[in-house]
Amino acid sequence: MTRFHDLDALRSVAMLLGIVLHAAAFLIPIDFWPVHEAYATDTPLVANVYAWLASAIHGFRMPLFFLISGFFTAMLWQARGPDRLLRHRLKRIGLPLLAGMFTIVPLVAWASFGSEFSLAAWPFAWLGGLAHLWFLWHILLLAGALVVVAKLGLRFRHPLWWLLIPLAFAPQYFMHEVVFGTDTADGVIPAARVIGYYAVFFAFGVFFFQRGMRVRRWWAVALMPALLLAFPVGMLLMENPVRESYAPWQWGAAAAAQLVYAWLMCFGSMGLFRWIASGERFWVRYLSDSSYWLYLAHLPLVVALQQVLAPLAMGPHLKFVLICTVVVASLLLVYQAGVRYTVIGNILNGPRTRRGTPPIPPMVPRPQPRT
Repeated sequence: MTRFHDLDALRSVAMLLGIVLHAAAFLIPIDFWPVHEAYATDTPLVANVYAWLASAIHGFRMPLFFLISGFFTAMLWQARGPDRLLRHRLKRIGLPLLAGMFTIVPLVAWASFGSEFSLAAWPFAWLGGLAHLWFLWHILLLAGALVVVAKLGLRFRHPLWWLLIPLAFAPQYFMHEVVFGTDTADGVIPAARVIGYYAVFFAFGVFFFQRGMRVRRWWAVALMPALLLAFPVGMLLMENPVRESYAPWQWGAAAAAQLVYAWLMCFGSMGLFRWIASGERFWVRYLSDSSYWLYLAHLPLVVALQQVLAPLAMGPHLKFVLICTVVVASLLLVYQAGVRYTVIGNILNGPRTRRGTPPIPPMVPRPQPRT
């Protein structure tokens, strides 16, 4: 199969931005986050740089991820057929999700609640939510739906599939939370408005591949209207934190601005990475491989460090940088030493060989002695 180095790298950056997002969360007045630094409550929301940073990331990161996931899923469908596609997704996504439900999710709960989280609750922590692993469950469901669609003979090549772009407005309009982007829904039973929203981007990724479209470098110009126009307009339209206080036209205008931002950022990011990361480079490949592990394992460490650093007399910006640096550096060391060349790395990314390892020579039959 053709390797799309630019989309690999972009998917990896989308995962790493999740670490940045979660590291910033304790500096923002988010009700469901277990710990907050004084900056979150002492700084007006409009002046909170982390609220703006988190909103800018949240507004496009997962739509982009699902679009790229749909693209690569369609590529696997074409190369291997629907049955092998499903087996591949169960290995690369289903097994990490299952393992994470009984390891990573309880660790997140323990880091969040400390002694209030008992060992007896460990096997059942996932019933309260899948934490940051929710996206694996959503991708599995969408991949399963695509397999059914494939067996029914449906293809995503007709120009009418372009209507997916405005169609995403419907689930965006019915979001409940006053946040820039989608609602947070990490339960085992997906919220229809959330999975419906991501399904549009996933389906567009399938359409993008099956239509044979190519990413163009000039698409990067879309980043400017996204960041300089759609993003600030959407944020200003959502200044009131009470959902019921919005008139239908205002909520609809805010939803439209968020949707325009998401699509422009998706296309703009793809164009940018087509420009800067289209060639095969070792660091791009390594980033692509390691980012999956980094994202799966990061949240317990992030929350634990936030619990330690929050009460300390230290600047909030330094705390944020420390969390990002320590988490990424420590998990990269673990990845290199205990994941990349092990069965865990095989499940996450497929088998990898160490650099400098000589290739196994082909078996040559020995000449038989003459009799």
